[in-house]
Amino acid sequence: MEIEVKAKLKNSVVVMEKLAKLGCEFSGAKTQDDMVWVAKTGTLEDFLSNTVFLRIRIQNGGGGNSGSGNGEKIIMTAKSPKAKQGNESLVKREHEVVVSSADEARNILLMLGLHEAVRVIKKRRTAKYEGYEICLDEIENLGSFIELEKMAEEKDAAQIQGQMLEFLGTLGIAPDDQVKKGYDILMLEKK
Repeated sequence: MEIEVKAKLKNSVVVMEKLAKLGCEFSGAKTQDDMVWVAKTGTLEDFLSNTVFLRIRIQNGGGGNSGSGNGEKIIMTAKSPKAKQGNESLVKREHEVVVSSADEARNILLMLGLHEAVRVIKKRRTAKYEGYEICLDEIENLGSFIELEKMAEEKDAAQIQGQMLEFLGTLGIAPDDQVKKGYDILMLEKK
């Protein structure tokens, strides 16, 4: 399972400086264009009633436009959240595969009767630290966030999330800054 904690950043530069002092070396920024597909769209409640969420991610490693061949990678992911709300919503069963064509992936999802519900465009920098993947994200129309992710057994989720929150506290991130929703839900709430 993917265990995650996310928080809104008030000052991403200060957080990045603190992480650098801990020895974190961040990757260059990657652009991720995420399209989330589901069976039921409409209201936020309709969206949340889905049990499986499929995502097509077009990732560019060095900037550039989708389709430019500039380090582009297309990933199709299926996610099923443990719960609909709270920290458990950030614990997900996840399967992913690299595909060669975003257009063909879209056509398959359309053939299955799915609909694109929301699109999230972000610039992401990542680092590894003490078993965590740390993601610093700039989300179009949402702002700056930090995510801590770790693959672990579901039974350990609450304990791991507690440790993650403690770590965020050492970076000066307050418990009130925690976000218990995915970017897709935050985008839908803005509509």
